[in-house]
Amino acid sequence: MRSLMLKSLMITSLLSTSIFANSVNDDKVVIYETKKITSLIKRNKKVKLNSMNLVLKKDLKQNGWFGYVFNLNLDVGGKKATQKHYVFSNGEMIAPDLININSKRSFRDTLYPKLSNRYFSKEHLIAGNPNAKHTLVIFSDPLCPICVDEVPMIMKNIIDNPDNIALYYYHMPLRMHPTASTLSKASMIASNMGIKNVDYRLYNANGKYFYGEDKDMKYDPYEERDHKKALDYFNKLFKTNITMAQIKDKKWEDKLKYDQKMAEDAFVGGTPTLFFDGEIDKKRDKYEKYLK
Repeated sequence: MRSLMLKSLMITSLLSTSIFANSVNDDKVVIYETKKITSLIKRNKKVKLNSMNLVLKKDLKQNGWFGYVFNLNLDVGGKKATQKHYVFSNGEMIAPDLININSKRSFRDTLYPKLSNRYFSKEHLIAGNPNAKHTLVIFSDPLCPICVDEVPMIMKNIIDNPDNIALYYYHMPLRMHPTASTLSKASMIASNMGIKNVDYRLYNANGKYFYGEDKDMKYDPYEERDHKKALDYFNKLFKTNITMAQIKDKKWEDKLKYDQKMAEDAFVGGTPTLFFDGEIDKKRDKYEKYLK
């Protein structure tokens, strides 16, 4: 049974496969969770478990406790879906969550991979010194209210203080903002045309037009579905002539999918999400002490 169970799994790691090598405790956790998830899913005939991948194991530095993250690859009503599953174990006990009694915070908030060098590509560098000692990676949606409020300030800080930090940006338009994907692809195209600081300028403008300062601008980021209207707005702002045919071009669609896959691999589920020196920064402020 143990052999069959392990063969049914695709056990992979986004970090290093060596962390799973020859670990009896890891085998116990995988087998236990696989049995549990398989049993739960069997109760719902509309859901099928295709595979269950162990993608992260992290030492919590708490009396032998480790956090584990699985990817559940599902078939839900004929459509493919992926869901994260979290569990904690000290080798003898398993828990669905682990809370720090002092901070009252779940250790689930710490279960993110450390970003590898592939996140620090020249193509995604938007400000700062590529040879800087420190890195800041932002995953953001140009129509997200929190992003519009915070991200331009973060970008401006790095633009004005370029020596110590390299800033990398990944487009992550959310489905709740239907036209955000068009703005993201338009930004990619404009940057490719040589226009400077596109993302910073777009976020600044969105804060003015979409969230209250211009009363004549009727554009609800949550309700607006007219992609041509979004593109017309972008072209007016940057004095460009980008067409919907360019927006629909497979080249830019693939680039956007690449950014979204990079976000998925980093366990990013919302925006804005920041990683400083490869580690998740929930408070989004670690970079500040390295500004001049």
